[in-house]
Amino acid sequence: MANSYVVGALVRVSSYGGTIANPTLGYRDINGNLIDPTTVTLIYRDGLGNRTSVTYPAAPIVKDGVGLYHADLDTTGKIGNWDYEWTSTGTGQAANKNSFQVIPGV
Repeated sequence: MANSYVVGALVRVSSYGGTIANPTLGYRDINGNLIDPTTVTLIYRDGLGNRTSVTYPAAPIVKDGVGLYHADLDTTGKIGNWDYEWTSTGTGQAANKNSFQVIPGV
């Protein structure tokens, strides 16, 4: 299954795709240039249904570069479907939703 991880894995979720040197998405202005929004927030629901909201610079959010952020989510003991959304406020507003599945180990 695509986007499936074994329980206990750290799953990296990011506000962009590709590499830091050549990213797609990320927070950008109307001209397509990467910019830092006023706030960056990651909202996620783990496999047990618990909802968490974290705003940068709080852990687990890490800034990789201008307009580029990621977080490593610990899936230990939380089998099931995870949903997450990157949101922002101010300059560079954007939202990016996605999900992944955490499955039992073999």
